[in-house]
Amino acid sequence: MKRHLLYLLITFSPLLANGQSKLELIVKNKIDHISSLAREPMIAQHPNRSLFLTGYRNDSDSPQLWKSNDMGKHWQAVDVGSAEDGAQGNSDVDLLIDEAGTIYFLSMTYTKIPTDLTGFDFSTLKGEQITLGISRDEGKTWKWQNISKGDYDDRPWIRKTTNGDLHIIWNDGQGVHYSRSTDQGENWKRQAKISPKGGSSFLAAGPDGQLAVRVAPLSASGNKLDAGIDLVRLSLDNGSSWKDVQLPGKRSWTQDFSGIPRWVEPLSFDPKGRLYSLWSEGQQLKMGISSDNGQNWREQLIAESQDTLYYPYMETKGGYTLCTWVAGFNDKIRHHAAVIQVEADNFQIFHLGPQKLDIRSRFEVGDNQLSTGGEYFPIILLANGNFGMATTIQNKTANRLGFTWWELILNRY
Repeated sequence: MKRHLLYLLITFSPLLANGQSKLELIVKNKIDHISSLAREPMIAQHPNRSLFLTGYRNDSDSPQLWKSNDMGKHWQAVDVGSAEDGAQGNSDVDLLIDEAGTIYFLSMTYTKIPTDLTGFDFSTLKGEQITLGISRDEGKTWKWQNISKGDYDDRPWIRKTTNGDLHIIWNDGQGVHYSRSTDQGENWKRQAKISPKGGSSFLAAGPDGQLAVRVAPLSASGNKLDAGIDLVRLSLDNGSSWKDVQLPGKRSWTQDFSGIPRWVEPLSFDPKGRLYSLWSEGQQLKMGISSDNGQNWREQLIAESQDTLYYPYMETKGGYTLCTWVAGFNDKIRHHAAVIQVEADNFQIFHLGPQKLDIRSRFEVGDNQLSTGGEYFPIILLANGNFGMATTIQNKTANRLGFTWWELILNRY
């Protein structure tokens, strides 16, 4: 039997040990980089502390990557190679940098959308392939290889387990596919499907060989919905075997993103092996925490609003669980973030104030309607103990396309 314990929302931490000061999550640095559109960005930090950031642009032939050597104050484009070199991709991306400094850059290709949409048949849109670029010299040189080339290939993720193996998942409307490398990405071997139905909503790796795949009903870029498929597939042996894990909470999925828009539903493991799930129930954002690999869950209220909360993202590292999400529609759209500390049953939640961003309609010049910039945006723990976040800049009317780099801190007051 699953147990569900709901705690009260805590906006800021309680008094610190000295009984005098509190903490709040604030913006230390916010830097706009105007260059080319970077939707649904991903960020990773190299062991030498340089930062790498990517995001997609549909009209590009090759994936985009930027590097900063000064904690995000300045960014330079990284030459990842040409499409002829195998550097192909213009859609969903993922970025992993391991402890040796090797960069793994995963990119999906999607049908290009024409500038003139008159008479365009949107039903022809689909994913087309997934490629992986690897750099072992801080982005100076790259080796690209194809992971999959098939109709409706969609939403790839890459993670590394504690035994050194690399794992990539994706979907195509025919289930969640899985490939593994045991030689630092030089060669890949296709494994049995993780699930015969559903989408690859997220992939998380734990401290003791755990892998968790969030299998959601939507797949193939929203072209297919498998009703009744809504669970986690869990491995405790670096991906050799898998079992079903049922999720806490309540969810409803629609193929047209009506109601509560859903796409990515993140999972994470903390250093103690606890499994986390983050989801929306409309006006409440909730987190599930399991200390026994999903057999039992406790629920925690993370945020509550009069507006609909949706498109969550989550990372856990170094004692912090970091969350982002979007609230509201149309002119009410705001982007949110929170930093959470979990110690036993003590929950401390630090919220960043809601952010109104320069993200406008994706397709039309002159349309100043606020938009989300995609279905998620990332946040990571930085080596200096602060937090890094990336959001899209998308305003064609003002000729502003690019990304915003955020450095957040827990400020004592």
